[in-house]
Amino acid sequence: MKAQIASFVMAAALVVGGAAQAQDFPSKPIEVSIWAAAGGGTDVTNRLLAEAMQKHLGTRINAVNRTGGGGGVAMTHVWNQDHDGHSWLGASEAMQVVKVMGYHDTGTPDWRWYMVGGWPGVISVPENSPYKSFQDMVDASKENPGSVRISHCPLGCVWHMKALASGQAADVEFTYVPYDGSAPAHIAAMSGEVDAVVSGVGEQAEFIRAGRLRPIAMTEMEPFDFPEIGEIEAVGADYPKVQDIPTRQWLGMAIPKDTPEETVAIIDEAFEAAIQDPSIQQLAQERLMVISGLYGDEAEAELQKMEDAMSWALFDLGIATTSPDELGIEKP
Repeated sequence: MKAQIASFVMAAALVVGGAAQAQDFPSKPIEVSIWAAAGGGTDVTNRLLAEAMQKHLGTRINAVNRTGGGGGVAMTHVWNQDHDGHSWLGASEAMQVVKVMGYHDTGTPDWRWYMVGGWPGVISVPENSPYKSFQDMVDASKENPGSVRISHCPLGCVWHMKALASGQAADVEFTYVPYDGSAPAHIAAMSGEVDAVVSGVGEQAEFIRAGRLRPIAMTEMEPFDFPEIGEIEAVGADYPKVQDIPTRQWLGMAIPKDTPEETVAIIDEAFEAAIQDPSIQQLAQERLMVISGLYGDEAEAELQKMEDAMSWALFDLGIATTSPDELGIEKP
């Protein structure tokens, strides 16, 4: 009887202790591990989000870039920490292909997602490029297949998929050159290392305004009205098959799904408040971001559809070598 009472007391203490730990959150500085390189959209968005959220959490949020492995390096670091809410992942849509690409063992259902927003994609060239339109790139590639080199984020990321979709829609062979994020991909284009870059229109905004990059086409079905520049034509206007690979950008953060509920509730509340923060609203205005604000179940539902579609597209294209079937990823 005494043993039973002792066991009950110990179990109760563990429950109370766990609840107290969650109620004490945050008990130390939080660290967000950003999977992409400094200066790109994922980096900028997460640093601004961290500044906005720390106002409501009452603790410092330190942002650290942990690049490599298509996001796997950052995901592994976060996953290996205590799942107590003090270690976050600076995330993007690239996380929806890590499982099928073999970058990390986890997938969309294993994380709780917080979506700030995203941008439509654009193809831009250096200011002195001979290409004045997407059709110019198409014509050059038909004359000399593989001669047009396009930079983008890591293999399987949204801008790789958008670049690939544009080339396939026009039935030409571009050479796709991956980098650790949009920031180094932009530098590659501006330095002449490649002929063009595909990334979010907001990620390129400062370079476009400065005249260092010249947008020639949106990797979308609709044109885009860029303030002070004018309308940027859409690849889909002449090549509607660009939509055959369904994908779109999102930027934000994630935490392991098994984080204590009480801690999750605190993070949820801080995220809701941060979305309304002037710094995030200014980001949307200056960098042309479309704000989302989805998190939790709603975000997971949307991102699961994206993981399904992108995983199967990558497998069908031969880029992913493991069948999504084997990973439990349903075919759309």
